[in-house]
Amino acid sequence: MRDGTVSVTGPLARHLKSSLRVRPGETVWLGESGGPRYEVRITATYRDRLTGDILSESAPPPRNVPRLTVGLALIDREHMEWAIQKATELGVARLVPLLTARTVVRPKAGRANSQLTRWQRIALEAAQQSMRWTIPAVMAPVSFDTWCADSGQEACRWLLWEKPGRTLLRNRLRGQPGPDSVTLAIGPEGGFDASEVELAERHGFEVVSLGSQILRTESAVLAALAIVQYEWGNLG
Repeated sequence: MRDGTVSVTGPLARHLKSSLRVRPGETVWLGESGGPRYEVRITATYRDRLTGDILSESAPPPRNVPRLTVGLALIDREHMEWAIQKATELGVARLVPLLTARTVVRPKAGRANSQLTRWQRIALEAAQQSMRWTIPAVMAPVSFDTWCADSGQEACRWLLWEKPGRTLLRNRLRGQPGPDSVTLAIGPEGGFDASEVELAERHGFEVVSLGSQILRTESAVLAALAIVQYEWGNLG
């Protein structure tokens, strides 16, 4: 940026030109994750870049929702990518793929880096499309026990389990002040096994339920984040 103008290059330029088909005269919002956002009128497009005039600047708003971390059991490629996209739209700040006792899909040797890069690109594009101020961090897969041990001391750490008799997540949130951060553990097809639930409880997680219906892993991500955002965030 210089003297009220901006030049856009790299993947963002390709996204604006090829995916969004932005043309001269159109207005877009541009910015760095967590920084100011600029309203820009595109003045010209070239093979490898776009240029534009800055019309206005907006500062990022104060954060008024909990920082959301999701530990998500690794699932098949298509559903994992969909879950990352939708979790980004619903405000997740950090997403960690988990290797659990019942995880069917395992990382393939030699593809870990390319897979992680693809996940991060999906999160970036979803953040751009949904006009988020920040881009979530998508991490490399880790074992469930390692993640539990490293999960920190957040005031609200919940493991979602389908077994009956557990407090509903929505009831646990309702009427309570929103904390600074929330961590959610979401299991694979077949759910967490009992030993993993016990391990999580030893590390300070509270076991909760989404209700009597059995949801697919990627559906549970949406349901849990939507409940948290509705009660403590900016949804609804």
